[in-house]
Amino acid sequence: MTARVSLPPPAPPRRTVATRILVSFAVTLLAFAATTGVSALAQKRTAEDSKVLAEGYVPVALKLGQLRAVQSTIASLVDGMPDEKNPLSMRAALDTLTSVRRATSDDVRAAMQNLRELDGDATRQNALALTGELDVAQATFGSDRSSMDRLFAAFDAADRDAVNREVVELGAREHDGVKRLEALTKHVERDMNALSAAAHAREARAFLQLALLAALTLAVGVAVAIHTRKLLRPLERVTERARAVARGDLTPQPIEESDDEIGQLASAFERMVGAVGRAQSRAVANERLAAIGKMAAHVTHEIRNPLSSIGLNIELLEEELAGGGVSGEAKSLLTAITREVQRLEHLSEEYLRVARLPQPRMEQEDLATAVREIVAFAKPEMDRAGLELRLDVSEDLPPALFDEGQIRQALLNVMRNAREAMPDGGKIDVFVRADGMSVVVGVDDRGAGIPDDVRSRIFDPFFSTKGEGTGLGLAITRQIVEAHGGTIACDARDGGGTSFRILLPIAPQRLSGPSSIASVRPSVTA
Repeated sequence: MTARVSLPPPAPPRRTVATRILVSFAVTLLAFAATTGVSALAQKRTAEDSKVLAEGYVPVALKLGQLRAVQSTIASLVDGMPDEKNPLSMRAALDTLTSVRRATSDDVRAAMQNLRELDGDATRQNALALTGELDVAQATFGSDRSSMDRLFAAFDAADRDAVNREVVELGAREHDGVKRLEALTKHVERDMNALSAAAHAREARAFLQLALLAALTLAVGVAVAIHTRKLLRPLERVTERARAVARGDLTPQPIEESDDEIGQLASAFERMVGAVGRAQSRAVANERLAAIGKMAAHVTHEIRNPLSSIGLNIELLEEELAGGGVSGEAKSLLTAITREVQRLEHLSEEYLRVARLPQPRMEQEDLATAVREIVAFAKPEMDRAGLELRLDVSEDLPPALFDEGQIRQALLNVMRNAREAMPDGGKIDVFVRADGMSVVVGVDDRGAGIPDDVRSRIFDPFFSTKGEGTGLGLAITRQIVEAHGGTIACDARDGGGTSFRILLPIAPQRLSGPSSIASVRPSVTA
């Protein structure tokens, strides 16, 4: 019978493979961005330092060198003034040099102002300090004009003492200016050396940071590649499993737990393989059962007529010998023949059930009521076997679609199987409860149990663990249940024994009214 079961859609994975790969590559991009950022920052700082040196300190140093040269020249000329024979030419030279010194001082100040306008608090602080030292230096020779006027007035008056006095005073002032300009030059050199050393140290640190970040980026890239490979490895296993299934391996394999869509794919694939394997096994079993049924029908047909003749002749023989004069041994033999003929007739009937099992006449019924009647019918038989039959029926069970006669036969087969599993007596639990879109009838015994390698074959035709019987009871039971669109399962019971579960579909809502209860014939597929 073909039954369609609507399964709920699987829950979406908590973390998809696409998300994981995207996160992995985002981490790689972040590492690369960090490396690029550090490199760009290092280049920016290097460019800033170069700009400060080239556009700030170098012009200051050059202009300051020119100012020192002019100041040294003025100081040398002043030192030679007492021996000067031509004061007028000396005065012209000093006037020119002082004008040059004034212009060069302005150039130095402008260069320092330009240095102060460059980026960086430290640079601005250094520029202010240099400007202050320049102001002090300029203050030392700022009043030279009046001293020179007095000096040349003394030359005009031929006052040697006044000349010597003014030369000493002016020379001291000019040489003090030279010293201050030298100190200012050394300050500028120290700042330039400190800036160069800091730039070199920063360059070394940047190189080390770049090396470390490059190694980190490489490590992140390798880790991402390994992680991506690990994420996609289950997909390779699914591909290999698909090839194995194509070769005919329909045995479900254990899968690694995973919360992504590849894990869901692998799980769904293994469930599909299991379902296909079960369907194939069921189809093979149905084909085998159909073939056995045809053969049994033919053989039984050929046997039943002779058996009927034998049975009729035995009855005539019994009547003929009823007058007396027959030994007890002859009567025992006749009774044994009658018993064997009856047994063969019973076997013939059982084989015919396999061959001629009718399609179930599905009607909407209360399965709980039917199970109660079946349990009541089987109770005397169980009592004689020393078995306690216990029934547990849930309340508010939905109606189910089933053929009462066939379900009665199937449930009795299962209960008798439980009875035969407990020859020393015990308890058999029968329960009825709802389970999703099905109603479950369970039968639990406390016998010795069925080994795993045997349990998978108990529904095969002619398979029996007992020394007697046809081995068709459970095969017919499964045929009945599957014809109803249900399933039957046999599992080991917790605590020992065997647990059978028969699941029958509940009645659809459109058949819930009394007037709409009708016979339903499901389609049966071989």
